[in-house]
Amino acid sequence: MNFFLNNPFIRILSFWLLGLLLGFYVPEHRIAVVCLLGLALLLALSKIKSKASPFDFFASSLLALAIVVLASFSIRTTQLPEQHQGHKYVAQVLDSPTPKPNSYQCLIRIEQADSSYLHNRQVLAYFEKTDAATKLKPGDRLAINSQLQRIQNSGEPFAFNYRRFMANRQVFFSTYIPSTNYYPLTTLETFSLKLQAEVFRGKLICLLHEHIDNQEVVQVISALTLGYRKELAPETRSYFASTGAMHVLAVSGLHVGMIFLFLSQLLGFLKRSRLGQVCFVLLIAALLWAYALLTGFSPSVQRATVMFSFILIGNSMRRPSSIYNSIAASAFLLLLINPRLIFEVGFQLSYAAVTSIVFFYPRLERLIHPKNKLLTKAWQLFCVSFAAQLGTFALSIYYFHQFPVFFWLSNFIVLPAAYLILGGTLLFFLSIPLEMLSSAIAWALSGVTQITLFALKQIDQLPYSLIENISISNSQLAFLAGMLVSLIFFIKLKRKAFLFATLSFYLIFLIAGLWQKQQLFEQRACIIYARHQAIQLINGRNNYLLLLTKTPRKQPPIQAVTRELQLNQPIILYPDTCASFQTSDLVIDQGTIVFINQTFQYKERIDKQPMQNYILEKGEHKYWSLLLHMKLDSARQKGTMLNNYHRRRQQTFTIDL
Repeated sequence: MNFFLNNPFIRILSFWLLGLLLGFYVPEHRIAVVCLLGLALLLALSKIKSKASPFDFFASSLLALAIVVLASFSIRTTQLPEQHQGHKYVAQVLDSPTPKPNSYQCLIRIEQADSSYLHNRQVLAYFEKTDAATKLKPGDRLAINSQLQRIQNSGEPFAFNYRRFMANRQVFFSTYIPSTNYYPLTTLETFSLKLQAEVFRGKLICLLHEHIDNQEVVQVISALTLGYRKELAPETRSYFASTGAMHVLAVSGLHVGMIFLFLSQLLGFLKRSRLGQVCFVLLIAALLWAYALLTGFSPSVQRATVMFSFILIGNSMRRPSSIYNSIAASAFLLLLINPRLIFEVGFQLSYAAVTSIVFFYPRLERLIHPKNKLLTKAWQLFCVSFAAQLGTFALSIYYFHQFPVFFWLSNFIVLPAAYLILGGTLLFFLSIPLEMLSSAIAWALSGVTQITLFALKQIDQLPYSLIENISISNSQLAFLAGMLVSLIFFIKLKRKAFLFATLSFYLIFLIAGLWQKQQLFEQRACIIYARHQAIQLINGRNNYLLLLTKTPRKQPPIQAVTRELQLNQPIILYPDTCASFQTSDLVIDQGTIVFINQTFQYKERIDKQPMQNYILEKGEHKYWSLLLHMKLDSARQKGTMLNNYHRRRQQTFTIDL
């Protein structure tokens, strides 16, 4: 128990997290919790009056319940209208436009609008691709007339929930803005530190473009040092992710730690006097927060900056604090300011990685003691990589469905390269007034980055470098997390109860996996892809993909369904060219499909009335629409028909058979 007594913020953070999760997932609990809080208060008062037992237990319970209640009320679901409406409003551009296939995307904030609920709302805006849109910059004010709509998901089964992702960032609306529907206004003379940082970052990126011709190199340096990843090519993201080096491109605690180490060595002479010590703390803290502001205040940078600030203050007061307490305190502070950070993948991965490194690294590093200094450094680097993977393994396969086998090999390359690129970029910006020196540094930066990219591409080509299509359920993720936490407490506290809990979580994880596989062998379903005019018929792990259009024969995105339902590769059929087809569970005959005693009839026609396009990117208005009738032979719905003709073009829906 001394561990928890010496790290009070771990207890506070635990109750705060419990309250946030209850407030988001179980809003009905609030009345019950308030009643329990009142009951605990009465019990505490009665004990004070009678003095029959110590007050500590009741006071602690009361405080814990108060933290849970406050956390549950701090996170609320925003209720906004779903309908699509035209609005006139004045908005400010918040970031630089990002090129898309048919538009420029950027974030805007509404300052004035014809509806009160839109005031101060952030909107994901897509501007028509014109020269005027390329000239937009952070801080510009625009008068806009456009149709706002709630951000929509793709509608495909098991697809990424983009709507919830943006809602966690307090962005609920999107809009497409033609060039004729907006015009610039006079920019108000108001100072915004975040906008100024965005403008300054844009100028630094322009300097990189001026001195380095290779666009991929500039994109990687901009992402690694300045946190600007909007222009990063999908191919570059792909081999960074598949080699386990994606964390280097996301400005995180690794980068903040490098800067902290560099500044501590550079300004260490200030600590010789009491006044110099104060200047040392203030100067490093100011520079760290300036860097966090410049890189966009990502959750991982916020965490690292807050944590290093706590460490600085503790050391300056001659009271070195526990690293675990500092980590918990930084997480609590960030969640206190923005409770929805708990759902950010970057926030979860960042804290999982740093906690795992702090705990496992010293224990792993003591296992082997190489005599050679170079081998010692290599072993330490491997231990850091392995410790980080221990903490983030469950979250990584849950969110990204893949595991990079050679993560340790790529980290031998990207971590030293990241330090060189980060330091070299800083020197490059400082040497801009000296043209010859800045050009030389830019040439060296480009060379180091190209060598790093070449090495990662070679690792990506190694056989079995990536295990893909891994799928675990929410419950399995919880069991893996419980197993890891129990293991940490067992190693730390040496108690058999935690060892038993670790083995129990592992056993339950295996049982859950076996039960899930059994359920998948018995699954029977029909997935209708209305946009692609296709049907996927599923029987156990076998499945058929029926493409019902003549042209074009574009397959629907079935990768997520195949992964989550662990299906075999589908048998692809074209009923328009296949007059008859028969297997043990599927029969096709002249426009009629019989699948596990369910009957489908289909025909196709051109819809002359174009439906409203819910996709922000422009597309064709004419398309094939499927007129599909399905007989449901269940006892409750026997003889009824399911008509897909009136469903939205983009919609996909699943029917259990």
